[in-house]
Amino acid sequence: MLRCPECGKGAVFAAYLRFRDACAVCNADFKSADAGDGPAVFVILIVGAIVAPLLIFLQVGLDLPDTLALAITIAAAVALCLAFLPPFKATLFALQWKHKAREATHEDVE
Repeated sequence: MLRCPECGKGAVFAAYLRFRDACAVCNADFKSADAGDGPAVFVILIVGAIVAPLLIFLQVGLDLPDTLALAITIAAAVALCLAFLPPFKATLFALQWKHKAREATHEDVE
């Protein structure tokens, strides 16, 4: 929902994929927010599973020229990636927040 994992009301992002420093409603500190590369990995796997069959359908099912089928598929892939990245990034951040996940340090090693 792109909302604060603490209160559920304030926006998580200040810009397209840039986290706010703090929630505007509950003042929860987002400075340590880092979802890493996880959201991109999930998004590309899901988008790939969608656009690969689309490309095959456009080339074989509709018999479109290769360049047109490829152009449509690339446009769909870019649009889906841009649409899916914010919710996936916010979801992974919310999961980190809920489980109090943090980066491991040398003190964590036994």
